[in-house]
Amino acid sequence: WRIDGARVVATLAKLTGDVGLAEDLAQEALVEALKQWPRDGVPENPGGWLTAVGKRRAIDHWRRRERLDDRYRAIAATL
Repeated sequence: WRIDGARVVATLAKLTGDVGLAEDLAQEALVEALKQWPRDGVPENPGGWLTAVGKRRAIDHWRRRERLDDRYRAIAATL
């Protein structure tokens, strides 16, 4: 994390356009690594692995946000 953490956050910040969200995504990826790596071993490119997990989490975040916005529009239409 000390070696690749800043690069992971920077890549995710560029992707999302939000440094705060990028830091949260990077931390979630690190938590996932702490769960998975002791079981499966550390990958050859840990920084790339963390970035890939962070990107997937960003996509999940955007999808959840889109569904929530759709629900809000539906509620507003019924009011």
